[in-house]
Amino acid sequence: MNALALPQWLAQQHETLTAFVRKRAGKLLLRLEMAEDLAQGICAHLLARCDAIVASDDAARRAWLYVASERWLSDRRDHWMTLKRRGGEVLRLSFGSTAGGSAGGADHLGSVRALAASITGPSTFAVRREQLALAAIALDMLLPRDRELITGLCEGLDLDEQARRLGITYDAAERARLRALDRFRRCFQLARGGHGG
Repeated sequence: MNALALPQWLAQQHETLTAFVRKRAGKLLLRLEMAEDLAQGICAHLLARCDAIVASDDAARRAWLYVASERWLSDRRDHWMTLKRRGGEVLRLSFGSTAGGSAGGADHLGSVRALAASITGPSTFAVRREQLALAAIALDMLLPRDRELITGLCEGLDLDEQARRLGITYDAAERARLRALDRFRRCFQLARGGHGG
């Protein structure tokens, strides 16, 4: 099969691949991404990296496709789990006003952490899990620079350090962080609306 035949062959496998994704992706991943989008992502990934399929028979080609698909699904799970881990800290930002580089911002985050830690119960944990997933989606929606500013804030980077990393002044970093926070909150609300909230 030559490089010209690869796009056609993948198009022929669309329904089979989508069914495979539905079966193998798992509930968590399918809550965050549609099976059709995952299947398209697999095809785009393969087309960007492969000139040809070396397997000559259909069974071997499908085996190659399924192995590549499993790797892609694993990478997507890792992507969302990383964002979800960061989401715990970043989620607290979606409920505040401005968590800037000032002491007031640190106090705000500390009080929200204390309140979150004091609430227990199965329904609370379910709500937290749902909100962590939404925070991960909101982070993923941001442009890379906004995501870097938000995760830097959550990791405790002060504005001086973030300004240095971005190659901008302290004042520019402060404005950029506030805009990134505002965009994150809007993305969080958008994600919540898309999940029936």
